[in-house]
Amino acid sequence: MTTPWHFLSLRDVDSATWQELLAQSEILSGARGRRPLLQGKRFGMVFFNPSLRTRTAFEVACSDLGASSVNLQVGGGLWSLEHRDGVVMDGPHAEHVKEGFAVLARMLDGLGLRSFASLSDAAADARDEVIRSAAAASSVPLLSLESAMDHPHQGLADALTVRRKVGERAKVVVTWAPHVKPLPLAVPHAATLAFAHEGHDVVLAHPPGFDLDEGVLQDASALAEAAGGSLSVSHDRDAAFDGARVIYAKSWGARGDYGAPETAAAAVQAHPEWIVDAAAMGRTDHGVFLHCLPVRRGVVVTDEVLDSPASGVIDQAAARLDVQKATLCRAMGVTA
Repeated sequence: MTTPWHFLSLRDVDSATWQELLAQSEILSGARGRRPLLQGKRFGMVFFNPSLRTRTAFEVACSDLGASSVNLQVGGGLWSLEHRDGVVMDGPHAEHVKEGFAVLARMLDGLGLRSFASLSDAAADARDEVIRSAAAASSVPLLSLESAMDHPHQGLADALTVRRKVGERAKVVVTWAPHVKPLPLAVPHAATLAFAHEGHDVVLAHPPGFDLDEGVLQDASALAEAAGGSLSVSHDRDAAFDGARVIYAKSWGARGDYGAPETAAAAVQAHPEWIVDAAAMGRTDHGVFLHCLPVRRGVVVTDEVLDSPASGVIDQAAARLDVQKATLCRAMGVTA
C-alpha cells in the first residue's frame, strides 16, 4: 500500500517539493488551472474552526479541476471529535478521529483538516495533536487547513506573493502587531518557515515575551541557511523595518500566558505603538505590506497603509487558490 502524502507543516517539506509546489502553483494560476485534471476525485474538508479563504479556495479549486468537495463542520452537523489516545469517552465527544477519519478515507480521495491551537497548553499545542492524530488514522492524503502550529497553505501563498511582487532575495520582516485578544502562532510560524525556504533575510520582530516556538525557529534557521538566507530576531521594530522590502504583520499571543486568558488579552493590548502605520512603512525600501486576513483595521494596521498601493493583501489572499490547486494535485498524484 502506498503511503499517502500528508501536507501538515512546512517544517516537513524538502527543497525539491517546495520548489515543485510553487512552480505548479504558477502553472495552475488563471485559465491554465481550469482543466479537469482531477475529474472523478473527491475531497473532504473537516473544520473545527471558521474559514473564509481556505474553504472557498478549496471548493473553487475542486470545481475548476473537476473534483467534488464535501465540507464538514465539527459541532455543526458533524459529531464532536476526540483525538487523544486512551481516553474514556464519557464526555462531550461522541466519536474518535480514529474511526471518523478512517471512515472518511474510505469514501474520499483526499482530506483536509482545520483545528486551531487551544491557547491553554503550550506543550500540547506544540505537539499538534489533533492533526497528527487525524493523519495517523487516514489512509488517504491529509492536507492541513491550519493547525495549532502551522498554516502551510498560507505560507505557500505568502512565498508566491513575494516572488511575484519582489522576485529576488530580500529583507522580509514578520512583525508582531497588537490585537484585542491573543491569537495562535500558526500563521507567524508558517510565514517565517516559508520565507526561510525562499532564502530571504528574515527578521522576526516582536516585543519581549512574544517568542515563537523554539523548535520552529531552529528549523526555520536551518532552512534559511540552506537556501542562502538568514533568520534573526529583533525587539526594535524601527531597526527591523529599516530597508525592508516586505512587511508581514500578524498578531499572536505570548506562550507564557497560555491558560491565563485575561493576562494574555492584556499583553496583546499593551503595545499599541506596534501598529503598522505610514510612518513605520516609511522606514522600508518601498516595502510591500502583507497580512493573512482577516485583519482588524485601526488595531493591527492603519487604513492609510491597508488602502495604499503598498498593500498586497488582496493579491496575497487570491494566491491561496493557486497554491491550493497545487497541493490538491500533488495529493492526488497529478502533475499539471
